[in-house]
Amino acid sequence: MLSLSTVALAILAGLYFIYSPQLPNSEELRKIDIQVPLRIYSRDERLIAEYGEKRSRPVNFNEIPERLRQAFIAIEDARYYEHQGIDPKGVARALYNVVATGHKSQGASTITMQLARNAFLDNDKTFARKFKETLLAIRLEQTLTKEEILELYLNKIFLGNRSYGIAAAAETYYGKTLKDLSLAEMAMIAGLPKAPSRYNPIVNEPRAMIRRNYILQRMAEQGFITPDEFKLAIKEPNTASVHKTDIETYAPYLAEMVRAAIVEKYQDKAYTQGYDVYTTLDSQAQLYATDALRKTLEDYDRRHGYRGAEDHINLEDYTSQDELLDKLSSYQAVGDLQAGLVLNSSKNSASVLLMDENIITLQIDAVKWASKFISANRRGSSPRRVSDVLLAGDIIRVRPQNKSNLKLESKEITDNHSSISTTNRVNWQLTQIPTVGGALVLMDPHNGAIRAVMGGYDFYHSKFNRATQAMRQPGSSFKPIIYSAALSRGFAPTSVVNDAPISIPGSNWQPKNFGGSYIGPTTLSEALAKSRNLVSIRLLRDTGIPYTINYATRFGFPQKDLPPNLTLALGTGLTTPVQMATAYSAFANGGFKIDAHFINRIQDSNGQVLFDATNETRQVCGDDIKLCPIRKPKKEAEILTQNTDATGDKDKNTQPENKETSDASSTASEEFETEPGKIAPAATRIIDSRTQYQIVTMMQGVTQFGTAAAVSKTLRRSDIAGKTGTTSDERDSWFCGFNPIYVAVAWAGFDDMAELGEGETSGKVAVPMWISFMQKVLKTVPEKKFEKLDKLQLVKIDAKTGLLADDTTMDIDIIDEALVSQPADEVPQSDQAQTEKFEFTSTATEPDAQPAARQPAARPAPARKREVVEIPEQIF
Repeated sequence: MLSLSTVALAILAGLYFIYSPQLPNSEELRKIDIQVPLRIYSRDERLIAEYGEKRSRPVNFNEIPERLRQAFIAIEDARYYEHQGIDPKGVARALYNVVATGHKSQGASTITMQLARNAFLDNDKTFARKFKETLLAIRLEQTLTKEEILELYLNKIFLGNRSYGIAAAAETYYGKTLKDLSLAEMAMIAGLPKAPSRYNPIVNEPRAMIRRNYILQRMAEQGFITPDEFKLAIKEPNTASVHKTDIETYAPYLAEMVRAAIVEKYQDKAYTQGYDVYTTLDSQAQLYATDALRKTLEDYDRRHGYRGAEDHINLEDYTSQDELLDKLSSYQAVGDLQAGLVLNSSKNSASVLLMDENIITLQIDAVKWASKFISANRRGSSPRRVSDVLLAGDIIRVRPQNKSNLKLESKEITDNHSSISTTNRVNWQLTQIPTVGGALVLMDPHNGAIRAVMGGYDFYHSKFNRATQAMRQPGSSFKPIIYSAALSRGFAPTSVVNDAPISIPGSNWQPKNFGGSYIGPTTLSEALAKSRNLVSIRLLRDTGIPYTINYATRFGFPQKDLPPNLTLALGTGLTTPVQMATAYSAFANGGFKIDAHFINRIQDSNGQVLFDATNETRQVCGDDIKLCPIRKPKKEAEILTQNTDATGDKDKNTQPENKETSDASSTASEEFETEPGKIAPAATRIIDSRTQYQIVTMMQGVTQFGTAAAVSKTLRRSDIAGKTGTTSDERDSWFCGFNPIYVAVAWAGFDDMAELGEGETSGKVAVPMWISFMQKVLKTVPEKKFEKLDKLQLVKIDAKTGLLADDTTMDIDIIDEALVSQPADEVPQSDQAQTEKFEFTSTATEPDAQPAARQPAARPAPARKREVVEIPEQIF
């Protein structure tokens, strides 16, 4: 007997020396990893998205209700506080049952052993794995306290439905936090570890209820709850249902931008380390952007007719309501457009089954818009009967016209699809998923923070982000860059250029204005406001193509995307809406270059800040300053009613004594407060102050009397400037608009470059989108005039390269742009006809602007009536 014992001990000792080196040491045991998903939040800390295979919400031991801890102990390890990782009584009981019954019916694993298995081992049912589990359990007990072990176990245990840990399970099954769970709900969750799929209260309620009640009984037997509490809890019905993560702000395009950036930065750890990413996005502005873009695309879509049913089925192939609903469920909602199945259709109405098992009735008013789509420029006649548009078996899209005014009337319809509960909701409309694409961007021009972004109608219908990925021709919205370059070379808003046909030597290209009309000698102010193409071409020719391309790169446009020919004047380069918003920010912020960004900070699961964008994001805070103090709104909850959180000094002419760092007091205003100890790099000037003020004033003419006059007429504000853009054959529709607080860019077009249709210019598509959006954004924002500096601030140039000076440029090589000599072959030449000053509006020019030394001679302009009309632009 002694020899057998000795042999057994020798075997155990041998196994220990074999397996012990393979197990984690004490330090590794203290670093048990709990996978927590990546979460993305808005600027105002509203959840935008969550990414990760495992849904986990780690909690501290003290945050776990005592009754919940007791529920797990009662069913999983009643002697948890008595053993040292292995329960000898439990092992003996399990062995007895194996001998008595011939099969395993009771487990001997303690909570500590389960944690060891879940954290470090697999689920293979082998002796080696069980022996390792035992050794690990003993080592865990020697390294961690009972409370630490239980906390790790309850945070890491798999409880079904992608939920890891009790907090995630509480959210998934009950939509509650731990402290809000009832005793019965705690017992239900405690019953899941044994077999989450078998005891799932959603898919297997009877079995789950039996186990829940057994756990309540065990708690009562062990004195954790009183008999009265047991009786009350056991009567509670099962209330479990699937609760998805509560997304508080719809911004999936931004969420994907963030996700890609985090994966690039953190690789495989992105989805498991519990990173919380706080973005620059404003949730209220994002809501406005979503509504504005969708409404605009829907309106365009309806103007061009009905393309027909999304699909069609033969109703006779389906024998029950459930089969119809199963088929209908394959058509997911897109935006707020629901899928519906036409059950029957007649002259006056059609009955449509929805996924909620209700039936709505569409009458002639709901389909009157649905003339047949023939082409972008043709549509059929208006329908006279509902049956002209809808047929039984059609899969269509519908939505309530007025969600707040739904009148319900229930009735029963009995047919071969059984009895279906019907709901008539008045004002339901036939609709369809728009095929046209669109993008909308809102940016803070003082630091490049993206406040709202939509890259299409619905991310889950099309994940292509047109705000950042669609390289499109900007058309005439690029003209402010052309004009700015000309102004920096000596032209003025009052300069007169002939709007007349032009011949390009050696080319068959014959550019023209939209409609083919010409108005003769024209001031630059008027030409920009009315988007005269021939003026822009002459201006580019006289300014010089190389100089203009170099000038455009200051705004962030890559040189490779800018054609080195005269078509550049009409916006034949390639760009994106975000890039356009970044470029226009220089007009809005006083002439400084900023970079678009969308992440404010990144924190780990412990709240430690891993990345803070404010420390490295260039801010606008004045000239001759290298560092800016960081400021934030005093009331974060009132973001839209505050001025931007990176605005420069109200009096930008006042220079601080210290040129390295701007004085905090000089940049702080009533709406903001300075964050002590925080500084950011200052933005670099890329437009001299006179040019910036002149071009902004000229673009105000665009919104007051020009191609975007609807902006000022609708918003009734004088602090808005911008430029429209419509490319050849109306393939792209742009409006880039701004005031001193925000820059917003609206774009629409087809992904396959199809024509939008005759008359679908920016004034009919992009401008209405912009107005619908900014009317809400600016509702509570007071008007603010564009600032004019009394002292001319010039752009700093590297004398050796001719490019913008940067941190690598030596001080001795920095000169003002005005001192750069102009190549002889780029000196502006006199055009065929020049006229004297013609003010398009009373504010179209800088009051004290003097004619440039190189300004061509002028002669009187022919008298003509002021044109106050929208003249869209055309590339060719």
